[in-house]
Amino acid sequence: MSSMRGGMLARHNLQLILTRTENLPRVLDVGGCASPLNTATHMIDCLPYEDAGAPLVEGAPIRLRADGWTVADVCAAPWPFPDGFFDFAFCSHLLEDVRDPMHVCRELARVARAGYVETPSRLRESTHTKQGYRWRRVIGRPVRVGFGHHRWFVEREGDGLVFTAKTLTAIASPSYFVTIEELGRRLTPEEASLTLFWEGVLPARERLLIRPGETEADLADFKRKALATLAARR
Repeated sequence: MSSMRGGMLARHNLQLILTRTENLPRVLDVGGCASPLNTATHMIDCLPYEDAGAPLVEGAPIRLRADGWTVADVCAAPWPFPDGFFDFAFCSHLLEDVRDPMHVCRELARVARAGYVETPSRLRESTHTKQGYRWRRVIGRPVRVGFGHHRWFVEREGDGLVFTAKTLTAIASPSYFVTIEELGRRLTPEEASLTLFWEGVLPARERLLIRPGETEADLADFKRKALATLAARR
């Protein structure tokens, strides 16, 4: 799975990741074909080496070569690496896309001793980022809340992650999503991203909303709490 992560990556963490990994013997990039991590020695992606895009930092040295590239479905078990094979694993803007992010987290923690994951925050996935939402509806402009191709809301839970499936309900009504007018500003890069450095373990679980009305209540509750939190930061 490839992504648009080069344009979305939380840049305040990039130099720290590069510095931490530049001298490590084995560094795995997971799903980064579109923009490989410069310090990665290995890649696992559904696309081949020949489809690799420009690295995250253009013009900087890269370590990745064709013999370190594995074409595989990251949601299929197991990945073709031994336990603890990698010193560090990098997974940016992938987990929100794939059908089984819990499996990907388990494999990350199995094959690597430490790593970094990043996704859009649930707030970013719940925000209509264009101004004039109601006017746009009147003139027939599309409603784009978050990223339509993403499957999951991702949130921190202690030192791990919790995944909640996205549904069409999330864009059905402004009762369930945040508008720029309500925020009074655009999101900061830190608010728009979920970032996690992990070591040893990477707990992950799916949060199931299965009772009638549970999804709607959860969406409305998240919006209410998000607006309260953001108002306190002004």
